[in-house]
Amino acid sequence: MLASIPPGSRETSRRGNLEMTGSVRSGGFFQLMGWILMVLVVSGFGIVQVLTPELTSPMRLTLALHTLILLSWFALLIIQPRLIDQRNFARHKQIGQISIVVAIALVLIGLVVTREAYQSPDWSIAGMSPQSSVMFPFTDMVFFAVLYWLAIANRKDANTHKRLMLFAGIIMLDPALARLFGTLGMPPPLLTAVEIGLVIAILIHDRKSLGRFHGATWFGAALVVATYPLVFGVSQ
Repeated sequence: MLASIPPGSRETSRRGNLEMTGSVRSGGFFQLMGWILMVLVVSGFGIVQVLTPELTSPMRLTLALHTLILLSWFALLIIQPRLIDQRNFARHKQIGQISIVVAIALVLIGLVVTREAYQSPDWSIAGMSPQSSVMFPFTDMVFFAVLYWLAIANRKDANTHKRLMLFAGIIMLDPALARLFGTLGMPPPLLTAVEIGLVIAILIHDRKSLGRFHGATWFGAALVVATYPLVFGVSQ
């Protein structure tokens, strides 16, 4: 498991107890981050409907499903930390099982929507060709799947689990942020700036709550930062 702490010493035991206490007390931060991500997603998809309704009218069934499933995922990032704060572990576990279905559906519908977009000769992300543009959503879905799978595999380690889940959410912000900034005519680099800002917020929280940067945070941050160099490098 990521960032596991070897047993066997008093210092290790004390450190583990502090981290467990910090894990429970820091639930408010993860709820807040979940709300921030939800606001960004709703803003991204909502602004397209308000300012450029002709782009999604009539809305395709696949796009509507994609939006609904994506919103469901981000809703889980708000609900699950709250249940932990309330010590409602049984309900948290039940909803966690439902999240597996949501995560699989999100990847599958994402592939369908990407395929539909790819078939349009006018489709472009950051001014790139459809062949290059397809790397953006594909990379997001691969990284999301990796982060989610690792979060599930580390579900007994609360600090690792919730950080990986949060990073899975940050990775999946791209569709909403691209719509938000594209519709407002803002430069694409702002998308990266927002995501890096969220990563910095997690690093600051780690430092304050744990006294160090958690291994899962380093891993998630590396994926977020590597996304665009990787995409541009492969697509050339």
